Amino acid sequence: MTGSNDYYWNDFFSHVYVEERAYGYPETESILSNIKNKTVIPIKHYKDVFSPRQDFTLQKNSLKLILAVKDGGFLYKIPPVCLNYGNDDAYYVSLALNCPYDCAYCFLRGLYASANIVAFVNAEDAFGEITRALKNKKPYLCVSYDTDLLAMEHILGTARKWIRFARENPLIMMEIRTKSANYNAIADLAPAPNVILAWSLSPEGYINAYESGAPGLGARLKNINRAADGGWNVRLCVDPLLYLPGCADVYRSFIKETFAQIPADKILDISFGPLRAPAAVMKKIEKAKPGPLTAYPFVNQNGVYTYRDNHLHEIYDVIKSALPAMSAYFYR
Repeated sequence: MTGSNDYYWNDFFSHVYVEERAYGYPETESILSNIKNKTVIPIKHYKDVFSPRQDFTLQKNSLKLILAVKDGGFLYKIPPVCLNYGNDDAYYVSLALNCPYDCAYCFLRGLYASANIVAFVNAEDAFGEITRALKNKKPYLCVSYDTDLLAMEHILGTARKWIRFARENPLIMMEIRTKSANYNAIADLAPAPNVILAWSLSPEGYINAYESGAPGLGARLKNINRAADGGWNVRLCVDPLLYLPGCADVYRSFIKETFAQIPADKILDISFGPLRAPAAVMKKIEKAKPGPLTAYPFVNQNGVYTYRDNHLHEIYDVIKSALPAMSAYFYR
């Protein structure tokens, strides 16, 4: 032992749990080949590892990967708590559960028993289900809702599969959301006109305080510029807005800094929404991460905990007054 600051956790994905039926899928072979120095552990079913109650916070120090096959049920309607960007036929799809980052406010913290990441390797089954369910519709499809696919693209390779699927189904409008600085993982692809690359942004101070492991604001803005210059539709998502002491000045400066680096005409649109979560989920977040972020006396609005209306409008007014002239913005 050389000091109290020594790091004793295993590297991320040092252990990979693989369902027996996941062997033989090309995705499984590809993912395993992308992870060096791993221990592979066969399992019967991913829920045997993922579902029992565990310590979500401790597991964030050393995430493990679980490769599984999902038995249908890939497609879900976007819940009212989320923005649908004016699309009545709005859905999300989960080919992965959980995120490599450790944001203090994340709803996944209150949703899953485990922080480990599940990747479903039967993507083609998901594509088939979506094609059948949404035939002759013009749906809006979010594919990085329960995870950050682009952050793990160098391992999972899922984002480029979704982009290929979008090209083959031009009636679909697809959003891939990320906090990553990993645009380089798909920079070799030609932009798809019906795919939106959406970056979640926060002021630098809030990133440092509440978005552990996530890239800083400057790195995200650099990737946004590269994606926009590459011809992609790019969305900015200032979500969640955090009502904290001095937040008005923080967000005013943040918006100014963002659009000093990214001309508004490069951006498809911008959205913003407050910290919010179903009541049961918010209580778990409060218990796991006590502090200024969760000390606010949240109000219950139709089963969703969020800020009081006067505080919501206070932040909205600051954001809207700081925005440059834009063709579209959305807020919840």
